[in-house]
Amino acid sequence: MVILLIVVVVVLLLTVTVLAAALVWLYKPASRPNEDLPFSTDPIDPPASGNIPDNPDIGDLPDTPGPSTPAYVARDEVYNFLLIGHDRAASLADVIMLVNYDVNTGKITIMQLPRDTYYVGDTNKNQLNVQFSAYVNRAYYKGEAKPVAVAASKFARVLEQNLCIKIHYTAVLDLDGFVNIVNAVGGVDVYIPVDMDYEDPIQDLYIHLKKGPAHLNGEDAEGFVRFREGFVQADIGRVNAQKIFMTAFMEKVKNSISLTNMSVLNTLVNEVVKNLTTDIPATDFIYFGKNALSVDFANVRMLTVPGDYAGGSYVINRGATLQIIND
Repeated sequence: MVILLIVVVVVLLLTVTVLAAALVWLYKPASRPNEDLPFSTDPIDPPASGNIPDNPDIGDLPDTPGPSTPAYVARDEVYNFLLIGHDRAASLADVIMLVNYDVNTGKITIMQLPRDTYYVGDTNKNQLNVQFSAYVNRAYYKGEAKPVAVAASKFARVLEQNLCIKIHYTAVLDLDGFVNIVNAVGGVDVYIPVDMDYEDPIQDLYIHLKKGPAHLNGEDAEGFVRFREGFVQADIGRVNAQKIFMTAFMEKVKNSISLTNMSVLNTLVNEVVKNLTTDIPATDFIYFGKNALSVDFANVRMLTVPGDYAGGSYVINRGATLQIIND
């Protein structure tokens, strides 16, 4: 009888385990095609071209409808993420990225917004990263339980309304977390494009990196992605350096994580959980992580939002940005 009971318990445990694994494997986030969209989805129909009056040489022409704008349709399994990296001193958004992930095709597009992107909000400085800092500070002042999460949500609404997109998830990483995550994968190999020398004691930031190939630990990697003083284009130079690092980092993570090397995976997950503020549910997190590991790097595109500097700020090019977002 005891043996039979043990067998029954083992069978039940195995059944639960298999079912749980199957649920994780088959799970996908709920589709939300038109939920709380921050922009109008009504098609725009230009006036039909019809009769041309008072032109006897042409005569009457039949009414012909003009081209119609297709109705908005949210594509299934296509998601937009807002990723923010903030500094220690003032919660300024040093890194702002919009990530579009098409799970069906395995394509990922990462669009970076320079932190000094021109934005007229409700702060004393018309820059995008200052707006995020203001949201964080106000949330702290109001006694919000999760001030960074509240700020990220408000910041996402700003980008949604100005870029006419739907942001499904937000994630904010503090710099301590960034350092620890890079160390967890054993550092990253990159090519440093210029000598980098800069010190800011207030932020405990000391950057001394030489041009050429280098293996960066967490602290050096922080300096590499934050350095901007030596670039001719300032923040655009920093954004380009972040592209270099992100590509190398993603490749290192993909090569480091495997079922035979669970220690790296456990360390990485622990550091992410400790230092990441996100509204991504755990089940969705597993789903995206599982699928992202199979992404071909040939399908990853990184770009900077089109624009140029004017008056000390980076001004977005409306037409070029519209084309990228539509794509």
